[in-house]
Amino acid sequence: DGSVLVSHSDDGNALNDARLIHVPAADHPAGSKRPIFFTPENFPRYVGSAMGPGYQPSNETAGYPVFEPIGYIDQVSHTYGYQSGSYGVINEHGVAVGESTCGAMFGTCGANQTVGCEPGRKVGVALMSIDTLSYLAMERCTSSRQAVEMMGQLALQHG
Repeated sequence: DGSVLVSHSDDGNALNDARLIHVPAADHPAGSKRPIFFTPENFPRYVGSAMGPGYQPSNETAGYPVFEPIGYIDQVSHTYGYQSGSYGVINEHGVAVGESTCGAMFGTCGANQTVGCEPGRKVGVALMSIDTLSYLAMERCTSSRQAVEMMGQLALQHG
């Protein structure tokens, strides 16, 4: 029947943020910028208003600061609604992302961040992370091919 099953293994840190939060579709003014945030994946993965009402400060996130952007990219005129987990899960067009966490992974710290830098690096320069790229794919793409191409282009352009 053309159905596809996508699974996701989120077997990371015990402090991982396992919430499933809906990010609504939105319209944006011409010339606006989309903030990019460092996403630690631990609870809470994000606190603020940029990703919709489900991420706004609440009793659940009391004591955690509102996140500040580490950079900006151009915003599109309309973003699609999607389900958000540690990664983008599925959007209103059926574009989905599955990820398998691997203990043999490597990474770097985000732009202007000092936490999580690999040996020899004092301050991060990369604006994009795989979780941020997946959120952007959910917001902007209507096909998996479009998502893969866009994620690759943004990773090359912004690190």
